[in-house]
Amino acid sequence: MIDLAAAGDPVVTSENSHPHQKVGVVVGVDETVGSEPALQYAFEQAQQGRQMLRAVHAWREPTHDCAPWVCYDLEVLGLAKKKFTSGRLDTWRPHYPEVTVIEDIRHGCPVEALVDASVGADLLVVGARGRAADSGTLGSVCGAVLLRASCPVVVVRCRKQGRDND
Repeated sequence: MIDLAAAGDPVVTSENSHPHQKVGVVVGVDETVGSEPALQYAFEQAQQGRQMLRAVHAWREPTHDCAPWVCYDLEVLGLAKKKFTSGRLDTWRPHYPEVTVIEDIRHGCPVEALVDASVGADLLVVGARGRAADSGTLGSVCGAVLLRASCPVVVVRCRKQGRDND
């Protein structure tokens, strides 16, 4: 288990850094308001370093234990995920107009997508939300990314007030 520091500041790790050509800042985007602090931090870092920002949103089709025969049109789901991610990023673009944003929407495992995107990046920003933000422990995605990323990782915790994902 990895514990977060008790302070409310982002936590940075850099044990797994590699001297690859750098491609800028990578941020994980999920479907909760809890990811907003991570997005803000990532935009700030990209602006300060005059770097590109790659926003990664990985998704899987919903599964239903009681109705395993339910199927989804992956193309339609992919378009919905792209629209969602664009909308989330459009909230921040006016505040950071000089930051070039690349939207990276992938069908697959969030951990694998973020670890893959970390190769050659200067920084990977992920959010900690829900109980993890209060207890100092990390959720499964955050913990796995910290252990496997190829660049420094910043974990930005969601403040308790206004969180929608408890």
